Amino acid sequence: MTLAAKAQRCEDEVFSLHLQDGLVIGHKVDPAGEVLYTNENCGLWTGRLLSALSLKWSVTGDARARAAAHRIARSLERLEQVTGVPGMTARQYKKMQGPGPDERPSRRSDRWYQGPQYRWLSDVSTDEMTWFLTGLADYIGLCAEGEYRRRACALMRRVLGRILDYGMRIVEPDGTVTMWGDCSRATPKEPLYCLHGLGYLKRGELFAGEPRFADAYDEYVLDEEYFRQAVNCYRLGTDLNYWSRADWMLSAPEFEVLIKHDRRPQRRALLTEGLLEAATAPQADVYGPLCSAVLGLGGKDRVRDWLERWTLADDTDGTEKGSYHWVYWKARSAGIIGAED
Repeated sequence: MTLAAKAQRCEDEVFSLHLQDGLVIGHKVDPAGEVLYTNENCGLWTGRLLSALSLKWSVTGDARARAAAHRIARSLERLEQVTGVPGMTARQYKKMQGPGPDERPSRRSDRWYQGPQYRWLSDVSTDEMTWFLTGLADYIGLCAEGEYRRRACALMRRVLGRILDYGMRIVEPDGTVTMWGDCSRATPKEPLYCLHGLGYLKRGELFAGEPRFADAYDEYVLDEEYFRQAVNCYRLGTDLNYWSRADWMLSAPEFEVLIKHDRRPQRRALLTEGLLEAATAPQADVYGPLCSAVLGLGGKDRVRDWLERWTLADDTDGTEKGSYHWVYWKARSAGIIGAED
C-alpha cells in the first residue's frame, strides 16, 4: 500500500468510524446514534483533523477536503457555543440530557455541565488548546476564505482573548484555573507551558486580527525566565520528570510557529536549539523529527521511515489513524514526500 493510500484509508475510517457529532473520538461510534461515548481529548483530535484537511487542501486543491474542513471547523466552533461563555471551550459535547452510561467516576466526574441541548465537559488543558488553535490557524492560513475565514478568526479572538484576560490561563466558568491550563508568567504549570503561552500569543498575532496579542507576545517573550523555560522545555521537563511521550506532539506546533515567525534572529536560534534537543532525542516520536524536517533542520529520514513502517494494526483506539493522516499531509505539504510515495 502506498503512503497516499494508507493516509486516505485513515481519513476514510476516521470519518466513518470515529466522528461523533463532528468530533473525533477514540471509540467506534454507534451507527444508530443512540449511544454517545465520552472522550476527554476530542478537542485535540478534532483540531488535528482540521489541520490535516487544511494541509490537504493546500497541497491538492481537492474541493472535498475543503468542504470537510468547513464542517470540522464548525465542530470546533460548537465547542465554544455549548458552554454559553464567550471564549470558553469544552473538551467535548454530547447532544443528550443527563449523564451518559460511560461517564464513570473519575477526576473529571464533576466537570460535566448540562445545557439546553448539549452535555459538555470542561477542565480544558493545554493538550486540547494547542491543537484547537493549531487547527484553527492552519484553517485560517491555508483553507478558509470569506465568511468561513471571518468566523474562524473571530473564534480565535474570543478564545485567546479570554485566556489572555486571565493572564494566559485556561479557566472554568467561575474563573478558576483548569488542572492543566496555567501558562502564566507567574505560575506556569511546567516549562512546556511557557512554550505554549508564546505559541498561543504568536498565533493570535498572526491570525486573530487584534494588536493586543502582538503586544502581549512582546511582553512575554521579553521575560527572560519565561523564554528560558520555553526554549529548554524538553531538558527541564525531563529533569523534573514532567516530559511525556505526548509532549513531542504538543511542543512541535509551538516550536514551528515561533521559529518561523519570531522577529529576532537570536531568539529564533535559541528556539532552534531547543527544538533540536527534543527532536533528536533517541526516544522522540515522529512529531519532533517532522517539525525539524519542515524547518529544514534534518529529520526527513526518520519521518519517511515512520510513515513506511506504520500500519493500521498500530492503531489501538482510533486516534492513531488521525496521527498518521496528519503526519502524512504535513510531510506532503513540506515536500518531504511526494504524491507517488
